[in-house]
Amino acid sequence: MLSVAAVPVMRGLGGSQSSRATAQILISALEQARTAAILSGTNAYLALPDNTFPLTNYRFASYAILRPTVDLDANNRDDFQTNVNAPGWLLLSKWERLPGDLLFSSNLLTTALTNRLTPTNAAFPGNASPSALPMIGFTPAGGLTDASGTNGLLFASSNKVTNGQAQVADRIAISQFSGRVRYTGIVTNTNF
Repeated sequence: MLSVAAVPVMRGLGGSQSSRATAQILISALEQARTAAILSGTNAYLALPDNTFPLTNYRFASYAILRPTVDLDANNRDDFQTNVNAPGWLLLSKWERLPGDLLFSSNLLTTALTNRLTPTNAAFPGNASPSALPMIGFTPAGGLTDASGTNGLLFASSNKVTNGQAQVADRIAISQFSGRVRYTGIVTNTNF
């Protein structure tokens, strides 16, 4: 009888561990974008496709790190990426998808993140040509490019979202001036 009662508890722990593992992956991606900005001496971004992204299966569920090319030399090559031969944007990571049925907050991506850029000449899945993407940007000093990034990231399981409200979601906060990232835990009954 005890083993039957333990099954729901174990399932609950699995979901929690999955959310925390996802939070750690996202924290790492944000830190990579921050480091890329510091090392390259130009802004770097975590791009987050919203409902305007041409490929529907990437909307609200994927991300990538990118930055504009810098200091092109006489051969039109980026100082930090010698194989890049065109001005525009460099994709610094592959496009990653959130695991399972996890989604970023549509409210965050469509309303709260006001930093939107059109990354020309960047590699997109399926050769998509997106319009302005929401991005969380970091400066060469390590801070955020604008205050909208302090909204951080909010993600939840799609089965926990109803009518624009998340019953339970995980939140990652970002400091505006230092750009440091931290997991702030679970929020309940929030606009999503």
